[in-house]
Amino acid sequence: MLFNSLNFVVFFPLIILIYRFLPSGFRRAFLMIASLFFYGCFDIRSIPVLLGIILITYSAANAMDRMETGRKSVMLAAVVLCLATLGAFKYLSFIVNNLNAVLSRIHISFEVPSFSLIIPAGISFYTFKAVGYVADVYRGRQKAEKSFINYALFISFFPQIVAGPIDRADNLLKQIDDPEDLCEEDFRTGILLMLWGYFEKLVIADRISCIVDTVYNDHTSYPGAVIAFATVCYGIQIYADFAGYSSISIGASRMLGFKIKDNFRQPYLAVDIKDFWSRWHISMSTWFRDYVYIPLGGNRKGRTRKYVNNMITFLLSGLWHGSSWNFVAWGGLHGMYHLVSGVTSELRSRISFKLKLDENTFGRRLFKTLATFIMTDYAWMFFRAGSLSTAADMTGRIITDFRLYTLSGDWMEALSLPLPEAAVSSIFPAVTVLFVVDIMHERGFGFIKWLDRQGLIFRWLCYIGASLFIILAAVQNLGLSSSEFIYFRF
Repeated sequence: MLFNSLNFVVFFPLIILIYRFLPSGFRRAFLMIASLFFYGCFDIRSIPVLLGIILITYSAANAMDRMETGRKSVMLAAVVLCLATLGAFKYLSFIVNNLNAVLSRIHISFEVPSFSLIIPAGISFYTFKAVGYVADVYRGRQKAEKSFINYALFISFFPQIVAGPIDRADNLLKQIDDPEDLCEEDFRTGILLMLWGYFEKLVIADRISCIVDTVYNDHTSYPGAVIAFATVCYGIQIYADFAGYSSISIGASRMLGFKIKDNFRQPYLAVDIKDFWSRWHISMSTWFRDYVYIPLGGNRKGRTRKYVNNMITFLLSGLWHGSSWNFVAWGGLHGMYHLVSGVTSELRSRISFKLKLDENTFGRRLFKTLATFIMTDYAWMFFRAGSLSTAADMTGRIITDFRLYTLSGDWMEALSLPLPEAAVSSIFPAVTVLFVVDIMHERGFGFIKWLDRQGLIFRWLCYIGASLFIILAAVQNLGLSSSEFIYFRF
């Protein structure tokens, strides 16, 4: 059941209606059942896997809570079981295929039997949420949850289960244990967040994906300039798509009375790669920081070890996104960006000092922001390409066969996009709105807070107008093949 499906349009208002009229003592059990139903709509065969992860981590946390010795063994056993489950469904086929390729290369005739398993929707997200919870209980940062219903709701909470955000127990579980009273402000804020998310998804991500898919599915037919343009489009697409999903998720949670932390904070306004990762998919980047990078030693064991830990973390982050070498390369590129940035930081500071460059000027910040965007966007090429060979070929075409003049004239018409002319012409104004809003947020202006201060009639005119616009966009998008959210695949 996709957020942008007709089924969800029926499901969510019904859940809101029942939830708000139920006695408070029944709400958590109802939400847990609704969450399992929502998850089962993707593939009912995946429910036992979800329940297995819930049972393993719930039992392990409560066992640790009663033990004085042996707690580490219980924690490790639970983590290994969870990650082994994730690995079996998501990476076993990848491992077998690569093992057979190695055996063939060294002329060994034996072949490991290959098979494929269904990959349960959202398994990467809820597994990481469960592993983080067990680790926090072991470290004493979180008390073990005694109520199975509350814990099951925390893991399976339907706005988050398929593509995050990867919330922590000290935020969501705490609110489940001690929920706040439902209020009109949360309801209004939730609606606006969902409408903004649908704008990002339907008006920007789905439509710009037509450009990306057309070029990437037949990249050998296009010169480097068109490939570069499509790659820039993909950087915008994946941002609008995933930030849109996160906004819908956070908005839906808010309408149910739960406050979820932001998952994006104007990432393409970052001035360096480290800044980018403090703004992009924040729940995942902080998860890898707290449960991989810091346990490896972080920056506490010297400069060289810091860079090694960084690289390991980013390679694992890439592999988390998918069982393919192009994702590993994407993570490796970001690890390399961090390495180069760290190694050259002192030299760059000296050059800036000698040239008397002011880091706070608009021009300097603009240059650093554009440089960061170019680096992240190039890494997105590997993310989207599907294979290392495709990404390498596309890179070669950009370098050796750019032909900038091909972007002039009516070249967009030659792409034969499966969109009506009005939808195509709306893409670039919509992208402009996206970045203007990001700049306004960066400067501290919050549109939702501003709208809350306006009169009742004006507010409702905005709500109705925005809703009608989203409905019109959904109608125009009928028939597009890219309605699924990108991160549903991970």
